[in-house]
Amino acid sequence: MRYYRKKLSAYPVFEWLEIGALLCAAGGFLDAYTFVTRGGVFCNAQTSNLIFLTLGLASGDATAAMRYLVPVLLFIVGVFLSELCLHLAKKKRGEFRGHGYVLAGEIAVLIAVGFLPASVPDMLVNALVSLAAAVQFDNFRTMEGKPFATAFCTGNMRSATEHAAHSVAERDAGALRVTAKYALLILAFLCGVLAGYYASRALGGYAALIAAAVLMAVLVCIFAGESLRRRVRVRRIATEELPVARALILESFEQNVAPSFSPEGVERFRAFLSDESLAAHRACFGIFASGILKGVLIAEKDGSHICAFFVKNGEQRKGYGSTLMSHFLQDVCVNSVTVNAAPNAVNAYIKMGFHAESDMQYRDGMAFVPMRYEKNKTGGTI
Repeated sequence: MRYYRKKLSAYPVFEWLEIGALLCAAGGFLDAYTFVTRGGVFCNAQTSNLIFLTLGLASGDATAAMRYLVPVLLFIVGVFLSELCLHLAKKKRGEFRGHGYVLAGEIAVLIAVGFLPASVPDMLVNALVSLAAAVQFDNFRTMEGKPFATAFCTGNMRSATEHAAHSVAERDAGALRVTAKYALLILAFLCGVLAGYYASRALGGYAALIAAAVLMAVLVCIFAGESLRRRVRVRRIATEELPVARALILESFEQNVAPSFSPEGVERFRAFLSDESLAAHRACFGIFASGILKGVLIAEKDGSHICAFFVKNGEQRKGYGSTLMSHFLQDVCVNSVTVNAAPNAVNAYIKMGFHAESDMQYRDGMAFVPMRYEKNKTGGTI
């Protein structure tokens, strides 16, 4: 459970390695399916289809060559429609939920293909499967922070080799772990090809339903993650989550606060943040949505002073900061708490019940306004 909690705090479900492996298996399965049952055409490998198309035209067999043109064109259409759906879903919902919607469309297409009789022209079936494959290829491009492809192995092989070289040249254990992840994706793709071959030989066109079932499992995982996203939870940050918390704070600090500090002040803050004893001497709280860290508050153990308070870049004005602060003031703060507010954060602190104790001050290269929150004056609420 701790393993998945840590992953949720770092990546959305649709970027998990496990999801990537399932998608790669489905991609390999569909290539084998169209190759075995529908005239030797690859639904994913459009480079191969273009080569076969060109060779067919060069040999004078234009009619046979056209069967390779249709999946190429439908692959392009699939990518276009996928991008359009993702854009509309993101604009309407405010969150990147389009993955689940277009994946549902892919499943519907594959179910329809699975029930098409053998008399349906191969060209039509290959076009539909290529459309579905394009949607999947376009939607899922990142695996735990790294680029990857679900439709073929070339890019994944290059990335695996690149990280393997880094692990040797730089003695980087992290690069070696990434190499292993890419190797797993390649293996999953090959297993999908093998399963697709035997399933297609045994079931014919109905084998497409197996790919649809795999994608249905992926869809369930994605929407389960989306339902968790609506759950907002404030809790103490676990030791293993500190690297993610530090990265969130540093990214937000660099963009929003560092411009008002001198180089000396920036370095002092970085030194404070990188202190290995940070968790031992201070209380660290985080606000999580679907297990993903959205904001961090670091305070003295007794709750008398807030040392750092940051919301993830791009997640401001969604209520994460006020919810996190409200929890701290109600459950941790005893009587009052102070904070040295960055110049551009003063108004936000005022809205949360703080008041300035003096004008702008400068110390150790840092510009700030001393502020205080008192329960006996505000009633302990924001």
